[in-house]
Amino acid sequence: MTDSVNEVMSSEKTFELISYSGDARSYIYEAYNLVVQGDYDGADKLLEKADESIIQAHNMQTALIHKEAAGEKVELNLLLVHAQDHLMTTLLAKELMRNMINMQKEINDLKKAKI
Repeated sequence: MTDSVNEVMSSEKTFELISYSGDARSYIYEAYNLVVQGDYDGADKLLEKADESIIQAHNMQTALIHKEAAGEKVELNLLLVHAQDHLMTTLLAKELMRNMINMQKEINDLKKAKI
């Protein structure tokens, strides 16, 4: 690749990384809400969409890491830090919400068994 790091992570690209991460996080929380309502198929579809958005964000992050590892100087700015924070919190939310989804499914099963 001949793009410089600054071209790879322009403000536009940084906002794109934030957007992918934010979309994924929204899908994850929406999926949980669907599980609460008993719509497991809908939740699975949203979790797949979340994974697709996370992959896009991760690919952008990986390109930046590869450039830096190849010796290109990475200009660190607050916007890039913010983008990284969005991705990290989305990955954390994904892990936590998957556990919460499993617990909610058990709760739903217990409620059905009680009826």
